[in-house]
Amino acid sequence: MLKDIFARIKLKAILLRAKLWNILSQFKQWRQARKEINKKRRLYIRVLRTVAFAFIFFLLFLLLMNINFLWLFGRSPRISDIRNPQQSVASEVFSADGKMIGRFFKENRTPVDFSELSPMLVKTLIATEDQHFYSHFGIDFKGLLSAFRDWFKGNYRGASTISQQLIKNMYKSRTAYSKGLLEYIPYVRVVVMKMKEWIGAFKIEVFYSKEEILAMYLNTVDFSNNTFGIKTAARVYFGTTPSKLKPEHIAMLVGMLKAPTTYNPLRKPEKCTKRRNVVLKVMQREKLITEKECDSLSALPLGINYSDEDLSYGQAPYFRMAVANAIENWCKDNKLDIYTSGLKIYTTIDTRMQKYAEEAVKNQMDFLQREFNRHWGNENPWRDASYREIPNFIRSNAMESGRYKALRKITGSQDSALALMTKPIQM
Repeated sequence: MLKDIFARIKLKAILLRAKLWNILSQFKQWRQARKEINKKRRLYIRVLRTVAFAFIFFLLFLLLMNINFLWLFGRSPRISDIRNPQQSVASEVFSADGKMIGRFFKENRTPVDFSELSPMLVKTLIATEDQHFYSHFGIDFKGLLSAFRDWFKGNYRGASTISQQLIKNMYKSRTAYSKGLLEYIPYVRVVVMKMKEWIGAFKIEVFYSKEEILAMYLNTVDFSNNTFGIKTAARVYFGTTPSKLKPEHIAMLVGMLKAPTTYNPLRKPEKCTKRRNVVLKVMQREKLITEKECDSLSALPLGINYSDEDLSYGQAPYFRMAVANAIENWCKDNKLDIYTSGLKIYTTIDTRMQKYAEEAVKNQMDFLQREFNRHWGNENPWRDASYREIPNFIRSNAMESGRYKALRKITGSQDSALALMTKPIQM
């Protein structure tokens, strides 16, 4: 009996020891797990602290760059510059009957509102230049990562957003503003310029809506051949407006934005056509056109209806210059420039009467030319008071001209200067 009691006590003691051992093992496992968790937590905390410190340092660096700390970075566009952008806009001259008869410009540009843009144009621009335009705030970090990945693969491409390109185009951030002391360090200079564009793009996104940014961008871009802004480009290349551009026209103009000189449709039509077809593929991908339309449009020529709009383009060029001279003092008093301030100048001339007057002058000049030819025949008309022909009249007068003197200074030779004088030039 006593033996059984001892046996049961011994069994219970063994079971109790096993339970205690199990509890101790579980406690050790729990402690080990807690150590691992704390270790990972400390690692996470260290990583978060490092990221937070790097982010704060980055923001501080951007702030120092924005204020041009110690003149290291050069001046950036200020808030006042962003809110009141200065842009070279052509001044337009209108007749009494409401027709535009000409323009004064340094950069041939006429601004356009967002409501005047074709929806297809806007969608094509975003799909080609900045796919995440509506989701970023001036800097496309996804695009940056993709660009870095492609860069390592040897496929070099830009990652600038439309907002960054707008800063570069409108505010001439790489030329009009000082570079600072760091400009003398080649690779650092590029990084500083890019980051200044980031800062400017963020400011642009703060003060303007996405639609305003798109309109401003399309108003600033260069379409080559002294053609600036989408409204002027549509008129000069295709004789239409931004709202009426055809898909193939949109593809050509948006394609030119990558490199206006490289894809100049007048000088390099083959490259321009290839680039246009690339953009047509993008339009197909975005379902803006069908595959059949893409194939048929890609086979078309560029279809340019180019009109060279220089300062003499339009009606009554001499009258327009008289208008410019008449308001010169008024422009100076009001600190305006007729070539850049985008003035609307309304005159008293009537385009219909001007047309009739020019036709009458042409008819009379034709008559006078016939009379001149009948009177002089094959004789030279330059004569003295005694009706004797003046020898070397053309040559001696040519040598008194400003152009001859300039050519003589450049060439250093009378014969070379006179030879150049005989070559026709566009007037």
